[in-house]
Amino acid sequence: MVSNTISGAGYLLQGVRLIAHPKLRPFVLIPLLVNVIVFSGAIYLGIAQFEYFTAFLEGQMPSWLSWLSWILWPLFVLLLLVVVFYSFGMVANLIAAPFNGLLAEKVEATLTGRPLERSGDYARMLADLLPTLLGEVGKILYALLWSVPFLALLLVPVAGPVLWFLYSAWILTVQYSDYPMGNHGLKFREMRRRLRERRTLSFGFGSAAVCLGMIPVVNFILMPSAVAGATLMWVREFMDVSNYQGPHESRVATRYVLLVIDHLSGQMNGRILDGPLEGRLLEQTSTEKLLDLLRTCYLSDPESAEALEVYLSRERGQTIEETTHQRPGAAQRPANAVPPIDGNEARAILGIGSEAGPEEARVAHRRLIQRLHPDRGGSDYLASKVNEAKRILLG
Repeated sequence: MVSNTISGAGYLLQGVRLIAHPKLRPFVLIPLLVNVIVFSGAIYLGIAQFEYFTAFLEGQMPSWLSWLSWILWPLFVLLLLVVVFYSFGMVANLIAAPFNGLLAEKVEATLTGRPLERSGDYARMLADLLPTLLGEVGKILYALLWSVPFLALLLVPVAGPVLWFLYSAWILTVQYSDYPMGNHGLKFREMRRRLRERRTLSFGFGSAAVCLGMIPVVNFILMPSAVAGATLMWVREFMDVSNYQGPHESRVATRYVLLVIDHLSGQMNGRILDGPLEGRLLEQTSTEKLLDLLRTCYLSDPESAEALEVYLSRERGQTIEETTHQRPGAAQRPANAVPPIDGNEARAILGIGSEAGPEEARVAHRRLIQRLHPDRGGSDYLASKVNEAKRILLG
C-alpha cells in the first residue's frame, strides 16, 4: 500500500522532468502560460483586495488594535493559497483543456514510440473544442458537488482538514487523468472506476499534486507536470500492458509471464498474464508466490517456466532446483528450440519500432545479446529468443 502511494507521487515528479523533454516543450508552452497568467492575475487581484480591506479596517478600528493587521496577513496568505489553488485552478484547467489533451497525446507518443492514430494536431484540437470544454465543465460540476459535504466537515477539528486534503487529492487525480484516458475514449464514469481500483496509487499522485500546488511560483508548472505525470501513470499502470513499449525495452511474452528487459541496464521487470495472480507486477509479487507460479508453469507451459526462471535468477538471486527434463514437452524439442514468432513479436523482442531498418535491428540485437548471453550471466532461453528475432527480421 505504501509503495503504491509513493509510486503515485513519483509519477508527478517524473512529470516535472518530462515537460523539459525537447519534443514536448512546444506543447508545454501554452498550458504553462495559461497557468502563469491565471495564477498571477488571481494573486494580484487577491492582494489588491486585501490591501483595500485592511485599509478599510484600519479606518474603522481604534489605533490600539492596529496590531491585528499582523495577524490578518498570515491568515490571508493561507486563504489566498486555498482560494487561488482551487478556484482559479479550475479556471486555468478549463482554458487550457484542449492544449492539455494534446500535451497528453504527445507525452504518450514520446513514452511508447507510437502516436495515437490521429492527425492534424491543432486543427483537430479546434474541431474537438466544444466537446472538450463540455467535458471540463462536467468535471468542475463533479468537483463542486462533492465539495459541499467536505467543506462542511472542515469545521471538524483535525479530521476535517485531513478529509479535505484527501478530497482535493482525488479531484486532482480525476482532473489530470482524464486527459490521457479521454484520448482513448474512456468515459468519465469508467475512468473513475479504474482510478478507484488503484486507490492508493491515485491518492499518492493527487496528494503530490496538492502539495506542489501549495508552493508559490512552483505551482505555475503544476498543470503541465500533472498532465505529463498522469499520462505516464496511465501508460504504465492502467493501459493494457501489451500496448506499451518504451524506448530501449525488449518484451518477451509467454502464456503466464511478460518479461520487460531494459537494454541499457539489463534490469528485468514485467507482469503476470494468467492464473490467480493475473495483472500483478513481477517486482511487486513475493518470491514465494513466484515460485508457486513456477511450479504451475512446469506442469502446463515450459516457455513460461523458462521465462520465470530467468527473472527469479537474475532479479531475485534464486537457484532453481528443477531441471529442464522435468518440463512437459522438453524431451520432444532441442534445448534451444524456439517456437515460431512473427515480425511484430520479433520487433517487440528486439525493442524496435515498425519503422526500424536492418541496421537498427542489428544494433538492438548486438546490445541485447551482450546482456543476455549465457556466458555473460544471461540464459539460453532469452538468447535464443533474441537470435530468432534477428533471424526473422534480417533473414
